[in-house]
This record gives sequence, C-alpha cells and structure tokens, in this order.
Amino acid sequence: MAKDYDVAKSTIIGILRANNVVVRRQPMTADQVSEAARLYESGLSLSQVAEALGVNQETLRVAVIKAGVVLREPTKAKIPQSD
Repeated sequence: MAKDYDVAKSTIIGILRANNVVVRRQPMTADQVSEAARLYESGLSLSQVAEALGVNQETLRVAVIKAGVVLREPTKAKIPQSD
C-alpha cells in the first residue's frame, strides 16, 4: 500500500492504528538491517536510526543484535542540578 500511494510504511501503519486496526510488527528486510547497522555504527543512536528508517526501535534493536552488532552503553540524559 505504501508504494501504491507513495507514502512511508509508517504512514500507512499510523492510519490503520488510528482506525483501530490491529497491526502486527513487520520484520525488517536484510537491506534495512544492513543500513541500520551502518547508521548505528556511524554513531547514531538506536532511536535516531529507527526514526530514520521508519521502524519500531525495539524491532530495530533486536534485528541489529541478531545481525551481530555490539550495542554501545545507552547514554543517560543528564538532569540539571538545582542549587
């Protein structure tokens, strides 16, 4: 459908979910996993890569681990200290 309407897959999924259609998680293609690994290894975070590829972050995390990518320690947001 996404190709037929020239929109992102995430757009179609969003419309379906907005209309209460249960959507199963879509596996990533081999090309997507390769691109995800490349982007992650270039320094992007998992959430940045997931957003760039239009996929769920947990789906992406599982796929890149399965592909042999070693994940970095998660960054921790620093909370400003009040005086």
